[in-house]
Amino acid sequence: MAITKTTSVQRVEVYPSMDTEAEAGTNAGNATVMCVYEDAMDDPDDTDLPVTATRVKHILKYSDEENATATDVSGEAQLVQDICGAVWS
Repeated sequence: MAITKTTSVQRVEVYPSMDTEAEAGTNAGNATVMCVYEDAMDDPDDTDLPVTATRVKHILKYSDEENATATDVSGEAQLVQDICGAVWS
């Protein structure tokens, strides 16, 4: 039994900054990226599969605002990485 997982991007939305007067060095002063992923688990030997699950991820520019540490998006799909790069540049 070898279950395989396939992840695909279903939708990406960009929300404007929460506070137009906030500093650019804060999450409130930058756009937020929301990504909807669909994960499919399948095993050709299992008649109960495939199974799909939807998950939503909200990505902020800074993982640590206090130290201005940018969020690492390298584990996200390339499309999401490209959108984050464009929105936060």
